[in-house]
Amino acid sequence: MNENKEYQASGQPRPLKVSPEQEKLLESALRIKIMHLLAAEPLTSKQVAQKLEKTPGNVHYHISRLFEGGLLELVRTEAAGGIVQKFYRSKATWFRSENFSGFQFRAEDQVDHFTTRLTLSPEELESFRREMMDFISSWESKVTLGTEYGVDVVIGYLRTSEPEVTP
Repeated sequence: MNENKEYQASGQPRPLKVSPEQEKLLESALRIKIMHLLAAEPLTSKQVAQKLEKTPGNVHYHISRLFEGGLLELVRTEAAGGIVQKFYRSKATWFRSENFSGFQFRAEDQVDHFTTRLTLSPEELESFRREMMDFISSWESKVTLGTEYGVDVVIGYLRTSEPEVTP
């Protein structure tokens, strides 16, 4: 696990505040997968490419961009057969940006839209948030094929005009 992560009192990783430039770097499912993989252990771009079943050149390009953008750190280098191997680690897998307000899907691009209402105590809300983050992280981390999709989950307090009735 990434020892450099700061954790909230709940034990969840604290989202890393990112700049608009860094936010642009994270607009790729492949880069998100790279960030998750490098949170688990420091790896070279070649090792990441093997784990994600991608070409080394493609992964090297994305790792270079993430490193230049300040989202990855170089943790060590090793000489192997005249080649210097660079081992990277991600600084976070959850991010916060002042500019990002969600995806703006066109009607024809929407696959599913789920809405519901829940009643939750503060402890239940924290548990729900943790389960959602774990669920999303599990899918972000998987080696998958196909088309890229955006997922936008919003949890918000609903102010109702109806009085609460207690039994």
